[in-house]
Amino acid sequence: MLQYRGKSLFQYWRLRTLAKKVRSGIVPKGVPETEIWEALRITRPRGVVEIFGTLYAKVFNPDGTLKCDHGLVSVREVTAAFAKRLVDAMVTSGDIVDNFQYHKMGAGSTAETDTETALAAQQVGATSGTQTHGTSSQIFQTVGTITAGSAYGCREHGIFNASTGGILLDRSVVTAIDLNTDDVVTWTYNLTINAGG
Repeated sequence: MLQYRGKSLFQYWRLRTLAKKVRSGIVPKGVPETEIWEALRITRPRGVVEIFGTLYAKVFNPDGTLKCDHGLVSVREVTAAFAKRLVDAMVTSGDIVDNFQYHKMGAGSTAETDTETALAAQQVGATSGTQTHGTSSQIFQTVGTITAGSAYGCREHGIFNASTGGILLDRSVVTAIDLNTDDVVTWTYNLTINAGG
């Protein structure tokens, strides 16, 4: 059987198609994150380090019961501001990158760009999330819950390094998530770094 990079040609082309969609910002529904990670890992150019973010959302009723599991809602957009902060942390004593745990959500639907520094229309303040490894030691994961103070359609989410202002790591525009007062959204954000080689 013909193989490329340890996969059958059929498997490789299927993963290549998946990786192309993800790199274009198209959210693949029903695909496990491990498969997305594998698709990006084996299709990146050799010697290139690739960083990408994925965002998942679950909505719970005020009584704690699951209202809706939206699954994977975004595969974009790590910002230039975060990339600069990462480089600064490597060359400047005391310049840290360990506080990227603040989840914010809003109603702005302007398309993501890597030059953004804030949400388009923040409606809910910052919630400090957990910080851990994801399914791999190359994945940073933060999970945060935000309670809706009023009914509105959430359209965006961001990860920051401070509860007020701060540097935006990733802004994600999502399909509208309709929330009632006191609904709770659990956001799971994964930042994956695929090493070059």
